[in-house]
Amino acid sequence: MREPDFRPSSSWSERLSRLRNYQSSDFWAMVFARPLTILLLLPVADARWVTAWRITWASLVCKLAGIAALLAFPGWWGGVGGGLLINLGLVLDNMDGTLCRYRGNSTFSGYYLDKAVDIIGMAGMFAAIALRAWWKEGDVLDVFGPFLGFAGCSVSAYCKWVAVRVETDFDLIGHRKTGTLEQYVAKRVEQNPSTPPPSRTWRDWGAFLARAFRSILDFNEVDIYFFFLVALVAGREWIFTQVMCGFYALGLVVGPAVFFAKLRKRERG
Repeated sequence: MREPDFRPSSSWSERLSRLRNYQSSDFWAMVFARPLTILLLLPVADARWVTAWRITWASLVCKLAGIAALLAFPGWWGGVGGGLLINLGLVLDNMDGTLCRYRGNSTFSGYYLDKAVDIIGMAGMFAAIALRAWWKEGDVLDVFGPFLGFAGCSVSAYCKWVAVRVETDFDLIGHRKTGTLEQYVAKRVEQNPSTPPPSRTWRDWGAFLARAFRSILDFNEVDIYFFFLVALVAGREWIFTQVMCGFYALGLVVGPAVFFAKLRKRERG
């Protein structure tokens, strides 16, 4: 697929600024995925052979290769190598959206493909570490933990996107009543809007890192990759299969309740 024309950057500093077009609030994205995304795209962002679609497919291939490594090589190196490949897939997953914002050519089909690749890769992650841990220890909790953990993550994610859909309906109705529907739709046309990077002093960067590490306690979706890798590097799969998946399983109840409460509050307000 030929991508529409885009304006290349006139300098490295301009390219760096334009690639800093999204501000993450998740720990593992802030300290790992986003910095590597920008670093890897910096030399190739203007190369026409580098496209968001190709990066998305490369992300899926990388995650599947990592999953295969976890299953094929039961030793420590197989675990670390598989975990790193899966996390490289996460970086590639960040790169496609960043490149789209850089070039101004985001599409709805590309957005869908990106999310589909995410859930396929995550399902494989949970299944692979469950089988790997069970083969090593024979503990049935290592199988049921990831099953419930992935179910909790999936239910929460489903409720989140349904809530987003309902909130969009609220917005449409509200703007129609106030006569501002056309302006609202104009803003919604851009699927993946770019956010200008903030200007930070050294003190601001310090505060940024402090926020990043504090956000570990929020257990955001992207941080699943962090805890996954920690368990594999430690050679203790149970850290993920039993401890973290036990926490993620709460999403079966907490996710629906939280998003329902938010929607009810807005509906009544």
